[in-house]
Amino acid sequence: MSSFAWVIVLVLLLTLLGSGALLFVTVKYYWGERGRPPARGVERRRQKEEELRLRAAQIEYMKAHPREERSPSFLDNRKRASAAPRKEGTIQNR
Repeated sequence: MSSFAWVIVLVLLLTLLGSGALLFVTVKYYWGERGRPPARGVERRRQKEEELRLRAAQIEYMKAHPREERSPSFLDNRKRASAAPRKEGTIQNR
């Protein structure tokens, strides 16, 4: 066979090898022991409702515990609430 034919055979073999590797990974890790196909129908609706319930709980928590803003100065990395004047004799003032 000519060199060109060997190149074609090599490309076909590598293509088949790559396709087989993709198929193996897909079957083993997507549908195999580590996972399962995406939910459908009722199960998907239940998951969506659960996500919305958890997100609502996160929003309620953030309303009850707002974030402390940082100082606009790049070099001052303290939070604004803790940027109040410190008492004498504290570790930060030494």
